[in-house]
Amino acid sequence: MLDVHLLEKLDYLKTSLRAQLIKTSTHHSIIITGLSSEQHIIECLSVYMVGLIANAIQANLSIRNDLLEEGIDGIIDLEESIFELIGESNNLNRDFIEDERNPWLAESIIHLLLTIANDVENLHPAGEIIAVGLVHDDPKDKGLDLTALYLKGNIGLTIGECKAYKLYPNKAVSKAVGFFDGIDENKKMGKRIRTQVQIMRQLLSSDLSSMVTHGFWRQERCFLTSLIYDNSIQKDWSKARRSMQKLNVPVDKRIIIPIYLDDFSGFFDKLSDEMRDYVRSLKDV
Repeated sequence: MLDVHLLEKLDYLKTSLRAQLIKTSTHHSIIITGLSSEQHIIECLSVYMVGLIANAIQANLSIRNDLLEEGIDGIIDLEESIFELIGESNNLNRDFIEDERNPWLAESIIHLLLTIANDVENLHPAGEIIAVGLVHDDPKDKGLDLTALYLKGNIGLTIGECKAYKLYPNKAVSKAVGFFDGIDENKKMGKRIRTQVQIMRQLLSSDLSSMVTHGFWRQERCFLTSLIYDNSIQKDWSKARRSMQKLNVPVDKRIIIPIYLDDFSGFFDKLSDEMRDYVRSLKDV
């Protein structure tokens, strides 16, 4: 049943979300509209998040639901996994909310955007998405937030940094730029990139898989910074940002996706509640 719900909710999101591409001299910004606390959007997002936790969304963008144990035991196991990531309620300490729950949800939202990018114009202008890597199963893991393979003549790698800072969008961008700026010298990160690429590569066709070789990602890559913050902070994302100039990729492969919410805290609380309600409803199916 989860796979049926996933396909239905993805179809709705593909028609509800829009992306506006803004080009500057230092980077490109992608402004998302349609992502809000509106009830049906929250329902769609919650089903997607539960699907991620259930490993129902494959790296090659296909939907499967055969890894969960059948019956009530599988649903209980899924419910416990959800509680570990977002808590059993919203009565949580601040550190857990800011360092674990919200960052994981923010990462999952960008995973969603990349999953539907081929069906939403301007959502990933670097190329056609052919695979999306796994999200963290442990929010405390400070490794790669997100990876995706894309095709634009050659195979390329999108590397994503996801931040959820309610009042500090500039801080989010600065931290992401610092990460990207040192990525080529970070041997541990190079190993993690190869691991993620290998996971995605295994689900590609033989023709595409044969193109994923010899450190391809150093020649063709996109650095994607996504940040979620409260709309009370006004920012103009059409302006050039000096810090982006240092990144060793072409201007059109330096992407910022800012997502500003009318009620930052309320959005994450509502989404978490809906996830818990949805997984409980599966017990009655």
